[in-house]
Amino acid sequence: MEITMPPSGAARPPAFILFTDLPKAGAYLEAIAARGLRSLVITGLPQWPLEQVAVSYVGKPGHPFEAVEQLEFLPAEDLAGILGQVTSWAADYDIRGVFASSETFVEPAGQTADLLGLPGVGLRAARVCRNKHLQRLYLGEWSPVSVLSSSSRETVLTALADRYPLISKPLDLYCSIGVRVLRDREALESHLEDLASASPVLLEQRLSGREFSVETIVAGGYPVFSAVTQKLTNEDESDFFVEMGHTLPACNLTKDEADRLKEAQAAVLARLNFGTGMAHGEYRVLPDGQIALMEIAARPPGDGILHLYQLATGASIESSVVDAALGLPVHHPEPSRWARQIYFDHTPGKLEDIAVDGLAGVEPFWVVDHGLWPAVEPASPDAPPGLRKVLVLKARGAELGPLADSFGRAVTALFDSPDPGQLERFDSTVREAVRITVS
Repeated sequence: MEITMPPSGAARPPAFILFTDLPKAGAYLEAIAARGLRSLVITGLPQWPLEQVAVSYVGKPGHPFEAVEQLEFLPAEDLAGILGQVTSWAADYDIRGVFASSETFVEPAGQTADLLGLPGVGLRAARVCRNKHLQRLYLGEWSPVSVLSSSSRETVLTALADRYPLISKPLDLYCSIGVRVLRDREALESHLEDLASASPVLLEQRLSGREFSVETIVAGGYPVFSAVTQKLTNEDESDFFVEMGHTLPACNLTKDEADRLKEAQAAVLARLNFGTGMAHGEYRVLPDGQIALMEIAARPPGDGILHLYQLATGASIESSVVDAALGLPVHHPEPSRWARQIYFDHTPGKLEDIAVDGLAGVEPFWVVDHGLWPAVEPASPDAPPGLRKVLVLKARGAELGPLADSFGRAVTALFDSPDPGQLERFDSTVREAVRITVS
């Protein structure tokens, strides 16, 4: 594909191509605009009410989405269409950077950066990070025993013998969609029968141990910032793996364990030839101290983890990521506070209302009404614990079901503290203050 440039001397405004989910794009758009660049946005067709509301705010004065210069709806799998749009934009704009904050657009963003000769995660990292089976093949040194369900029945049963319980994972989905536990051989054989005419999935040994994620900004193949986030899931109470909490920096591990997690992440990124961008790797520290890779993504973390970076470090991690994509120096500060996000369990039923009792100054923020996750303001390093946001992720009247994947969660809170001890005590205060009313 040849990119046709305008006649010599014609001025093209500088721009940045952002592949994103609109509701979480506000901080990226702000960072791009602050560097004097136009935002050219590619996203998928809106499927959820939140996405539909977000689109209605594009170009609206006073809203963060006012900064969107061009918006195109393209399926992530339509690589030809995406590169065609990129080529068209390159004729009209001086494109300085490319970045994907959305999982489904990691590969087309990597291809776009390669096409334009701009910093990007790299074609190997983009491809491998989008397929869990490829991750096991490339990153076997850090991975549990696994096998594809499309292998022969004998191969599957032999590879996984005495490895129970197991986990079944779709190869390219996210947010814990389709992940389930298989507790014995009978469950595995039944599952294989169910999958006979379906797409292959990854079957692997379920490992026990504390779970963490490592977020790393990489520039030109070198990690320039890395931190460890503590995870809380509902796996002990169910057969699912829904993330119910994140703490940054992690406070349930030693400095040696944190260093070894960062070292494992750096080694994994080197194996992937990871170029420039942000990686989000999920690991477990096993009872014997070994580090095991659950999965890795060539994009920033989801949920409210980027908000936790704002609260813990006092600076926008999105801004640092944009700098990396532009080839600028990155000097992101280390955490000076402890920040936590929790998701609340709920009784299935129709969502009626949310209340926050006993914590003045915080009103529930109904995300669907505004089309975006709001920004958070960091406190000074020595400020007392504070509840920063209570976000309602579903619309009034929405039907709430069991928490089988991340999309089932309805209410979350973001708060921070000057030290881990106060954070734990304030956690109880926040849990007692938030009330979810269903009918």
